[in-house]
Amino acid sequence: MVTISKFSNQNPRYINLLKRRSNIPTEVEATVSDVLKNVKERGDEALYFYMKEFDNVDINEIGLFVSEKEFANAREKVSEEFKEAVQKACDNLFKFHKKQLPIGFSEEYEDGVVLERKYTPINSVAVTVPGNMAPLVSTLCMNLIPAIVAGVPNIYILTKPRIDGTIDEHLLYVADYLNVKNYLKISGSQGLAAVAYGTDSINKVDAITGPGNNYTQMAKKLLFGEVKVDSIAGPSEIAIIADENANSTFIAADMMSQAEHGTGFEASTAFCMSEEQAHEIKKEIYRLCKENNLIDATQKTFENYGDIFVVDSIQEAINAVNEIAPEHVELLLNDYENVLARLTNAGAVFVGEYSTEPVGDYFCGTNHILPTCGTAKFSSGMSVGEFMRGYSVIKYTETALKKNADYIIQLAESEGMNAHALAVKVRK
Repeated sequence: MVTISKFSNQNPRYINLLKRRSNIPTEVEATVSDVLKNVKERGDEALYFYMKEFDNVDINEIGLFVSEKEFANAREKVSEEFKEAVQKACDNLFKFHKKQLPIGFSEEYEDGVVLERKYTPINSVAVTVPGNMAPLVSTLCMNLIPAIVAGVPNIYILTKPRIDGTIDEHLLYVADYLNVKNYLKISGSQGLAAVAYGTDSINKVDAITGPGNNYTQMAKKLLFGEVKVDSIAGPSEIAIIADENANSTFIAADMMSQAEHGTGFEASTAFCMSEEQAHEIKKEIYRLCKENNLIDATQKTFENYGDIFVVDSIQEAINAVNEIAPEHVELLLNDYENVLARLTNAGAVFVGEYSTEPVGDYFCGTNHILPTCGTAKFSSGMSVGEFMRGYSVIKYTETALKKNADYIIQLAESEGMNAHALAVKVRK
């Protein structure tokens, strides 16, 4: 399933990896554009129509919002072990994300001038979380907790309900545990249009975050500007740099952890020091897939973007990974500190053989919503800052203005902004 090859910048498999992008078919854009337009113009009527048309759900029958009875039922149905896991994971997330709160400052200059930087939470956000096929409990936590820490007062959750109108009890339990009760039974581009534009039944929000299929991602792309969006997420990816002492079983399992997402567009890559080691990793992938019934879940991804590259040096691997700029990087190395200093492009870096990627996905406290498809070259993962905005406060004195008026006028007039200059001149 996995391809082994000698690494070079001209290696076709490496070039194939670099060209991998989250391309959304053009027909999706046309469909989503129509949906957004209709929901904007017709509101609830169009939303309810599309929920029935696309998701086979009648909102009039099941209700638009999750009821308190449904939350209570979720509290009863989930296991005590699950509750404990949620508590531990959320505790870790809160602890790490509270450290991210930006700190404002005030600076006093000569002539009594005071300049300040302040931060405030955005007023409202809608978090979209798939829940019909795979209830992404961890993703719900990763979106909600930074927003809660930021202090966002109005948080809404969107999830596609099951055919019977219910939502997975694990998702409902997490929302209830975090005291986010505005849970909407809507999804897809029609759901995002409803929260972006507002309808008679749904309040307009300021931001939209969360994963979804091509239609959801295209809706986020087209709605950007109407609302803030976190990112246009692509398929998951991992790159592992391993020295000759790295455990082949660990590498194999971690490569499988990303391949099992199963769309075939995920990328699962390892860089190792010898062909013998590469074959050992490949053998372990096959063994673990077979023993754990994961061949079907991983095969498509491994065939398309599953690679073990043999490199001449760790530096060659570092250069390659920096160019890929993957979502996840694992360093299974004795001398990882030296490598970490030279690794510049990654969504998150996992150091040491026990820092397996699922630790970050579920539990340790860092956020697993990360840049994909090379966007780690210029963007960062989800943080508390995603849900806040910064602004400046300027307190300029008469003395300062008169002292600096000629400079301001000169700059304004050089741009042809005569009214700007005039606003200063009348105060001289």
